[in-house]
Amino acid sequence: MTASDIEQQLAAAVSTERLLETNAAIAQWPRHSGTAEERAAFAYVQAKLDEYGLRTTLLEHPALISYPLESSLAVLDGDGNVLAEYTTLGTAYSAGTDGLVAPLVDVGFGTPDELAAQETAGKILLINGLATPTAVYAAEQAGAAGQIFINDDHLHYMIVSSIWGTPTPESAPRIPTTPSLSVVEADGHELRARVQAGPVQVRLRSRVFMEWQTTPILVGELDGRHSDEFVLFSGHLDSWEVGAMDNGSANATMMEVGRLLAAHRDGLYRGLRLIFWSGHSHGRYSGSTWYVDNHWEELYDRCVAHVNVDSTGARGATFYASFPANLELGPFAEAVVNAHTGQESRARRMSRAGDMSFNGVGIPALFMSLSQVPFSDTDTDYVSLAFGKLIGGKMPWWWHTSEDTMDKVDGDVLRLDTQIYVSTLWRLCHTPLLPMDFRPVVTDLQLTLKELADAAGAHLDLSRAMDRASVLAEAVETLAEQCAAA
Repeated sequence: MTASDIEQQLAAAVSTERLLETNAAIAQWPRHSGTAEERAAFAYVQAKLDEYGLRTTLLEHPALISYPLESSLAVLDGDGNVLAEYTTLGTAYSAGTDGLVAPLVDVGFGTPDELAAQETAGKILLINGLATPTAVYAAEQAGAAGQIFINDDHLHYMIVSSIWGTPTPESAPRIPTTPSLSVVEADGHELRARVQAGPVQVRLRSRVFMEWQTTPILVGELDGRHSDEFVLFSGHLDSWEVGAMDNGSANATMMEVGRLLAAHRDGLYRGLRLIFWSGHSHGRYSGSTWYVDNHWEELYDRCVAHVNVDSTGARGATFYASFPANLELGPFAEAVVNAHTGQESRARRMSRAGDMSFNGVGIPALFMSLSQVPFSDTDTDYVSLAFGKLIGGKMPWWWHTSEDTMDKVDGDVLRLDTQIYVSTLWRLCHTPLLPMDFRPVVTDLQLTLKELADAAGAHLDLSRAMDRASVLAEAVETLAEQCAAA
């Protein structure tokens, strides 16, 4: 039986029933990082991986965890009486307040020009879109006292720290010092209309959990038959509330991949390492950051690729035309996705998000979110526009909300997504010659050098670097020819 035959068998063996059963089991718990409910989910997953024949290890580490507890927003008259109140959602890692009262200023999308055009010092800023670290950092740099973000028709949980992972003494000063809240689009537009009509005074209250917690990391391993190299397959187990799609469905995908490859472990040239993170949602990737800090040399020496998985199986997620991948893995991943979906998929540059904590080690990565809800020209809310502009598809409306429940998971989409991951991991673990093409990497390097050289002009001579890039291009072309002939 050929490797291709085994791959087809593996894909066909993906069980929709088992995926949904596993997904529902995980989604019975709200999984805030460091909580007993999250621990119960980790125990469930570990027991299943043990049952499937993986070697498991549960690690623990300290992390500074944060999530919103309660918040409120009121418009006041000149005497401090309440004119209107709005439903709000606080943000993780923002500052709490018992009652911040300040003028409200509309700064649109909070661009540098929009911030510079207003008197923002000591004001509460009304900003379009999701609450993001970049927006909060820019607002605080402009002297803002607080932020109110206009979401779509739903309130989305967000974390606003610009610090990757648990703060260090050097990065801790960047912990936000101002409160941030979100409102739905209709309320945001009403607030904007009030500002346009005249001066508006608002009162913002927020209570935020932020404490050191002991958080878990679950590792499940299958050894390779011929190499001590391994492929890292990771996703977060913590969630906002019960997180059926984000990230319970992806956890089910990971477990199904582990089950199937464990049954064909004799065909693994190199190993598979599944890792389930805590601290993704409430620690800004604290789990994966701690892991890379404490396993750097092993990762550098043995890890050949990182495959990430997030939010598989969303209802209505039929868009596969764009997905994240490092350039050297792009053609390989495109071939896998195209074969399963029939769509002309294209890899886009991998961004630093979603537990992509391994860039500094030099580990090529692919995927994060895979299937997306198609973006429509009728999607005019700020959240959809941000996703559509970035990737062409978008996360569904229940992403990061209290309504991310099992009825939002489509078994057929979940099975297809999982089949793509099964094929991807099987090929990466089975094939002695890794399916990487470094020609796009060097082409991108040459284009970047040319852009820099054109911009620098006579101020900086980059000819030596460009000459060396040409030598590298010839070398990787030769390598590609040798790989094709192997």
